[in-house]
Amino acid sequence: MLAAAAIPACAHAEDIWDGNCVGGWRGFNCVTREGTAVNPYVRVVPEPSSPAEQARALAADRKWVAHCRPLKAYDAYGVTRYRYAAPGCEFGVGSE
Repeated sequence: MLAAAAIPACAHAEDIWDGNCVGGWRGFNCVTREGTAVNPYVRVVPEPSSPAEQARALAADRKWVAHCRPLKAYDAYGVTRYRYAAPGCEFGVGSE
């Protein structure tokens, strides 16, 4: 009879540990994977560092909203989707 033991360890909020075992009385195999929990589709944008930079960022946001006019709409499955008045706005561009 085979037995598997797990050794507890501290996990950080950014780490992912995934383990799985499979087998029977003739064979047994375990695999553990670890990695960093990073979403490659999320962009980290730093906060403005000065009041002047914050005012410039707010003005750019207002200009984008005036140009793109985002509107929430429901699709056939009831999921909220954004619709934009100008092309390219779905990618965060359109009012340079």
